[in-house]
Amino acid sequence: MKLCFVIFLLLLCMSSALWAERQQSYAQKYIKSYPESIGKAVSAPLSWDGEGWLTAGALVLSAGTIYLADEEINDFVQRKRSDFSETIMTGAKQFGEGKYVLPALGATILGAYILDSEKSMDTGLLSLKSFILANGVTLTLKTVSQRRRPSADRGKEFFAGSGFDRKRDSFPSGHSTIVWSIAPILAEQYRDKIWVAPAAYSIATLTSISRVHDNNHWASDAFVGAVIGYVSAKLVLGSTPRLQLLPNPELAGVNMYLLF
Repeated sequence: MKLCFVIFLLLLCMSSALWAERQQSYAQKYIKSYPESIGKAVSAPLSWDGEGWLTAGALVLSAGTIYLADEEINDFVQRKRSDFSETIMTGAKQFGEGKYVLPALGATILGAYILDSEKSMDTGLLSLKSFILANGVTLTLKTVSQRRRPSADRGKEFFAGSGFDRKRDSFPSGHSTIVWSIAPILAEQYRDKIWVAPAAYSIATLTSISRVHDNNHWASDAFVGAVIGYVSAKLVLGSTPRLQLLPNPELAGVNMYLLF
């Protein structure tokens, strides 16, 4: 994961340098939007209305329910594994690999600059920001929660063992976080293409399922990772300056549903 952040810093510096030449004001606004979005996330509960609290409660309740059934879900999934499911899930999990996703985002940003495509640049920068914010939350929770992976066969409890162990990093799923931090952005940016949203969300769902299928995460890990990624994407869409497309008016209040 350290390598992923090194790559990210290089990509961010590169993209900033490129755009500073022709879009200096935008580059500055984009960089400033990172702490601004974090501030909105932190202060969001202060502005929640009844619907916001109801949504938050429903998500917490769902995560708790899945947690209670984690062992049963894991046993069921492991019994149902097959050669066919192995093939599908092996392909699906690649979409949540940071070592592939970050270079892909860098290539998108660089290619958009070379081809002078504002929409592609917009999509790349939005996705990069969502990736960074979502993974910041996930990595923090991984360190704090100290949950063993199901493959360790040591139970599903949090705060397992004494001290901190980097191997106790099951909660939440990083793969699930990554793919869900980008899927909503692709769906929104290319909403004129009717196939993009179904494809993006289907891939995201399969990637999350693959983590349980491969015995690398509990179902609740995958669920919470998906929630973090999805909320991050919606936050980014509603709180980031755009090059070409204005945020959808319906997204204006998405930060009210943050669970960070």
